[in-house]
Amino acid sequence: MILWTFRHTKPYNPKDVCYGRLDFDVSPTFPEESRQAIEDYLKTGAKPTRLFSSPLLRCLRLAEAVSEATGLAIDKKDALMEINFGTWEGQKLTAVPRAEMAGWMQDLRGFKFPQGESFYDVDRRVEAFLDSLPDDGEFLWVTHAGVIAALQHFACGLPDEKFVEGEFSYTMVNRFEFTRNAEGHYRGRFIKIHDGIQMPPLPL
Repeated sequence: MILWTFRHTKPYNPKDVCYGRLDFDVSPTFPEESRQAIEDYLKTGAKPTRLFSSPLLRCLRLAEAVSEATGLAIDKKDALMEINFGTWEGQKLTAVPRAEMAGWMQDLRGFKFPQGESFYDVDRRVEAFLDSLPDDGEFLWVTHAGVIAALQHFACGLPDEKFVEGEFSYTMVNRFEFTRNAEGHYRGRFIKIHDGIQMPPLPL
């Protein structure tokens, strides 16, 4: 199975707050960001038959542009939403209680954000959706850093110590190639096709 992933473009976040499920629109740089990513993607000769997108606006804007370029209809999937940061949503990281921040620093992927998810929770929901797709298909997802990182971790063997969730660029495009293991789960490898605008570093 072949899977192509687009990360959304830079969101409009002028207050620089923590966001996962917050439904931010795109930044003014959207036209250039999306055009360059789609152009590089089309050069690969990819032939997906279905286009899935997170329902959050910053992904849907890009999915609409991808749909126009490919002729594929958009199928919105909650499984492709970003991690739920719970009580951290909408806060500056400097305003997060120090004990909670310390807990996250000690276990970046396993820490469960208060009233939200852990990155392991994202792994589980993404794996369940991935495993539901047919073996002989080729698909395209427009989604978030947490979802793409989940694929790299649970399906491609990236160790938890490599916290790529905080390193991805906006509009990054990847190609994954998967086969099922003995337990019926997809496992494989990936390559980066396009790099976009780099995020500011997280305070790790």
